[in-house]
Amino acid sequence: MKIGFVSDTHGDEESLERAVSFMKDYDAIIHTGDVLSYGYNSPCFLTEYIKTLSNIYFVRGNGDYFDGMTLMNKSIDDFEKIFTFGNLKIFATHGFVHSIEHYKQKASDAKCQILVYGHTHIKKMEKVGDLIVLNPGSTSRPRDFIKSFAYLEDDILKLYDLDTFEILNKMRVIY
Repeated sequence: MKIGFVSDTHGDEESLERAVSFMKDYDAIIHTGDVLSYGYNSPCFLTEYIKTLSNIYFVRGNGDYFDGMTLMNKSIDDFEKIFTFGNLKIFATHGFVHSIEHYKQKASDAKCQILVYGHTHIKKMEKVGDLIVLNPGSTSRPRDFIKSFAYLEDDILKLYDLDTFEILNKMRVIY
């Protein structure tokens, strides 16, 4: 299984393209919100690029409005969602409606192996009990100065620097 995780692209087509090009033969990409809003570029470019991607899934961020999502022909109604890929369960949220502690509990209760969220623009990967808690950071506007994304290949989840593709952290996912 190959799953990409991105967040907070804010209309930046170039950075999302760079992350996706690294993920070559992905099975799915989960975007944890703030897709088009508050970007440096016109969201039209990213909108057109996203239309070309298959198997990309979204949860709604605090800056996501329905007009842009309609342009992409993608559904982005849910603030949180559980994605299931075989035996792997992933709880995804942007993470701005409730606290991360709240989402950790919901993900654990749902027997998810990964909780992925965005919003803070700060990358993070930690193990909490049986749950991996992941914030892939931002591909466009990092608040910790490193553009980043994450990629699960087989059972290894890796957090990458978008500019250098250096592995910043990695963990084994048991599912």
